[in-house]
Amino acid sequence: MRLLGQPMMVYQADNAGLLRAFRQRIERELMRAVYVRAMFSTGHDQANREVFRAEPADAPDLAGLAVRGAKKAVDKAVKGLSLHA
Repeated sequence: MRLLGQPMMVYQADNAGLLRAFRQRIERELMRAVYVRAMFSTGHDQANREVFRAEPADAPDLAGLAVRGAKKAVDKAVKGLSLHA
């Protein structure tokens, strides 16, 4: 998902918080981009896609998550997470 140029707020969370937001974005059908830890050991986009596909679909090792959609739906998806300082 193309994110640059979009207004964004950055939240911080532990793995449990990220997984909850990850599941919420699916239930609420939000546009999303998912970043797993293994992506930081690759050097290019195709390798990122491969390591992402190798992750368990229901519980990937999340490093970050971006969601986009209606404000109300996004607010519910990130409820309980704190803004990154």
